[in-house]
Amino acid sequence: MSIKLYKLRKGRVLAGVLAGLAHKLGWETWLVRVIFIAGLFLGKSSLLLTGLYIAAAYFLPYKEDQDAERYGTGPRKIKDAEKIHK
Repeated sequence: MSIKLYKLRKGRVLAGVLAGLAHKLGWETWLVRVIFIAGLFLGKSSLLLTGLYIAAAYFLPYKEDQDAERYGTGPRKIKDAEKIHK
């Protein structure tokens, strides 16, 4: 089982990592941001969280780009479609 993580351009503040994580988990974006900020200020793991965020911002692809590669962009026109011969 693999977990496909991604970033989102829609609703992003910095890099879209937290917005993508919230979308993947099905949570509200503000809740993920509050948990992340609480983890930065309340725990001793602020350096680790910052490093993970930067690494995710660099390595994770945007979901919109993945969807564009998978499904294409723009409206499909009937004249551009290939003919089906039976």
